[in-house]
Amino acid sequence: MKVAVIGAGSMGGMHADLLGRMDEVEALFVVDADGGRATTVAERIGGRAVSFEDALREADAMVIATPPQLHREAVDAALDAGLHVLCEKPLTDSLESTIQLTRRVEESGAHLELGFQRRHDAGFIAAREGIGGRLHTLRLTAHDPLITPHPAPTGPAPEVAPIFRDSSIHDFDVVRWISGQEVVEVTAEAGRRDGTRPVDPRQIESAIVTMRLSDGTLAVLEASWLHPAGYDIRIEAVSDAAAITGGLSVRTPAGHADWSAPTNPWRGYLDRFEDAYRSELTAFLACCRGVRPPTSSARDGLEAMRIAVAATRSHVERRRISLDEVPGLAPTVLA
Repeated sequence: MKVAVIGAGSMGGMHADLLGRMDEVEALFVVDADGGRATTVAERIGGRAVSFEDALREADAMVIATPPQLHREAVDAALDAGLHVLCEKPLTDSLESTIQLTRRVEESGAHLELGFQRRHDAGFIAAREGIGGRLHTLRLTAHDPLITPHPAPTGPAPEVAPIFRDSSIHDFDVVRWISGQEVVEVTAEAGRRDGTRPVDPRQIESAIVTMRLSDGTLAVLEASWLHPAGYDIRIEAVSDAAAITGGLSVRTPAGHADWSAPTNPWRGYLDRFEDAYRSELTAFLACCRGVRPPTSSARDGLEAMRIAVAATRSHVERRRISLDEVPGLAPTVLA
């Protein structure tokens, strides 16, 4: 199979590295606005740096790893060319364009999957399979390494906070995927490292998001961009049959009174989820060949974006938000 990777930054470079080691990939193309960066990645993995137009003509499948504001244009072009598509999250950078693109994908029957790699992580899969019985509570931990403070934002506030769109969107997807339920209500409270409650959602650095699911299950997300020691992504579930944790390991960057702190903590998402990204790409290529069904869909991207918008509104408006208040498309059966 001939595969094009669009974007040669850290995410695109990682996808290219993994694809370059897969036997089923007979040709690998790399596209980036920075031609030198594309060439560097292509040479590293035995691929070829090409233009986006050449990639559309020569590839069978496309992996899109550009900034979110460029996703829509790339996906539309790939679908026009009849390509299989794996698009990194979020599907697009806004709710309205996500609705439009999801409608196009569903009406055309095109093959598009989202880069929700936690669906391919061994710990998260085991947690999902081990729940059994009625699910009562979900707790998600999503701590990114300490970031440099962002400059003061300018212009009108966005409809979705960056922390929810670019990070928590994974957790919002996991809630639906783990539970098999839809989120019906969202309450969010957020803050900054200086202890203030930001008015502009672009200034959010930590947040607590509570979600009520369609059968009454409660889910709580603790999200932060301020972890001082590394990258910590976990889930805990309590059901009638089990209490189970996924993502906790000897490399989880947290000290504890009962055991020593890890000597080699997870530093970032590329390190923590490398195996999951590899499994995701393998599954995507298998779906391209008709061997298995897709693992995720444009609809999954849309529903995660709707939750992200609801969380932003809840924080800004200081109230519980029903998902019925957030535009979407008519319901379909969960993947």
